[in-house]
Amino acid sequence: MVKKKQVLWSVLTVTILLCVTFASATTTQQKASNATQNSIISYSVFSPSFASIRQPAEFEPMQGALIRYSFGISYDIIKEMAEDVNVVTIVASVSERNTVQSQYQSHGIDLSHCSYLIAPTDSYWTRDYGPWFIINNNSEQGVVDFTYNRPRPDDDLIPVAYASNQSLPLYTMPLETAGGNYMTDGQGIAISTSLVWEENPGLSHAEINQMVHDYLGIQTYHVVPDVNGEYIKHIDCWGKYLSPDTILIRSVPSSDSQYDEIEAAVHYFENQTSCYGTPYHVVRVYTPTDQPYTNSFILNDKVFVPIMGDQWDDDAIASYQNAMPGYEVLGFTGSWVSSDAIHCRVMGITDRYMLYIEHTPLTGNQSSQDGYDIQAKIYPYSGENLIAASTGVYWRIDNQSWNFIQMQPVGDDYYHAVIPAQENGTTVSYYIHAEDASGRAENHPYIGAPDAHSFTAYGGGETNTPPETPQRPSGQVSGKIGTTYLYSTQTTDADGDQVYYLWDWDDGNFSEWLGPFASGATATAQHSWTTKGTYSIRVKAKDVQGDESNWSDPLVVTMPRNQIVMFYFFEKMERWFPHIFLFFNEIFSRFEV
Repeated sequence: MVKKKQVLWSVLTVTILLCVTFASATTTQQKASNATQNSIISYSVFSPSFASIRQPAEFEPMQGALIRYSFGISYDIIKEMAEDVNVVTIVASVSERNTVQSQYQSHGIDLSHCSYLIAPTDSYWTRDYGPWFIINNNSEQGVVDFTYNRPRPDDDLIPVAYASNQSLPLYTMPLETAGGNYMTDGQGIAISTSLVWEENPGLSHAEINQMVHDYLGIQTYHVVPDVNGEYIKHIDCWGKYLSPDTILIRSVPSSDSQYDEIEAAVHYFENQTSCYGTPYHVVRVYTPTDQPYTNSFILNDKVFVPIMGDQWDDDAIASYQNAMPGYEVLGFTGSWVSSDAIHCRVMGITDRYMLYIEHTPLTGNQSSQDGYDIQAKIYPYSGENLIAASTGVYWRIDNQSWNFIQMQPVGDDYYHAVIPAQENGTTVSYYIHAEDASGRAENHPYIGAPDAHSFTAYGGGETNTPPETPQRPSGQVSGKIGTTYLYSTQTTDADGDQVYYLWDWDDGNFSEWLGPFASGATATAQHSWTTKGTYSIRVKAKDVQGDESNWSDPLVVTMPRNQIVMFYFFEKMERWFPHIFLFFNEIFSRFEV
């Protein structure tokens, strides 16, 4: 009987996987079929793989920009973009491509930085319907498609067309939304207005959170009320990520009807934790008559800001310059309105071969007798080797000259360097620089020296106190085998040091030391179990001096047997594939399963 059960489950598993793959591919195949009918390059469906997905942010390295003819932006903007990256223009035909190329040439635009995607479209709002880019742990870039929230079928096909044109795998996320109502920090945190809930009434909030986690790698999804009171309800009409820990939000006079709602949003984000484990730094731009200053576009080291030709333009430019030192901030006029400007009409194309630097900065007071350990994950998506002699930490004290320390590998693409201990009260500034053999050179923070990270040396010769024992982890206490769940904890450090966390998943696996997080900040980690059982999750903390806490009290988690997952799909099969359901229902009636 046991062997019969095993065989039955094996057959059922294979059948279900085939059915689910077919079901998830149906919409994509239909889009692909429609696309090929419109003379777009042939397309192949790829099965999604949701392991270690990362969705890069707008302020990360870009290789291009996607726009559409007829244009919603000026030739001046196109010329400025084409100085540095490839401008991909969507055109309806070869004849239209020739027309655009002739216009580009007459306006002095660098034709060597121009390419074309031949496909029909309905509008020029490429931000709203354009492709979303992801990178997996195998350094492979993919395109995520979604249901565009407008009745514009040709626009909705553009992610399919682009993925086909670039030979990229495409994954269809069954969520209705628009690019203007979404922004991410590149580190697993994203923000939208509650429009995303309104447009997907058949999905619970938890199901939407799980979907953006599975397809985009988002661990924390902030869904907030729209503050503008406009019909479009897009986040880019009033807020914008400028860096992983900095958010720009519009400001208005206290007499404005939306003043309370806007200030409530500021209060909300000032009390949220960034991916660095610190509160967000919220900066403001004054929009007294609903100017669309937040609807800007970041393209590598340039910021394209919509200006209106009024007295507040200079202040808006200054707001960006103060918040983003070292960037070239450029103002452009156009047919802008409060709900529609540059960001809506241009979509950045992520550099698929970027040199990626992930680092949690040291901030605040840092105490150390042996120096300050700077750690980072540095990974060349190009596959080329790092140039070791050029990869390291630039640092200085109190605005003196810069020093350089080469970073050393510590395994798993992590590197570190130690800045020497300094006297109490000394301000230490630093940034990480890396180069690889593809010719790419990147910094963290992105702009490097002008906006370097900084901390204050404190208590270098005093006795260090280890962190308090972390709180018992919180999170899902039962679930499905193979599903990833998010858990959180926090602790405080008496010295105010930043803290790392080590997670024991009780299945033979431990996390790396994750962090650092600010003292008192919530720390999160995720895990999935592959075997049925009951597990006791524990976590301990370590401060930046290396002193460790005790293990926390355990959180008991129960993972039901795999059959529960199978019966979930079996139930869905009755609706999707009734004949297959009847077949397996007959088989199950003859066995004790």
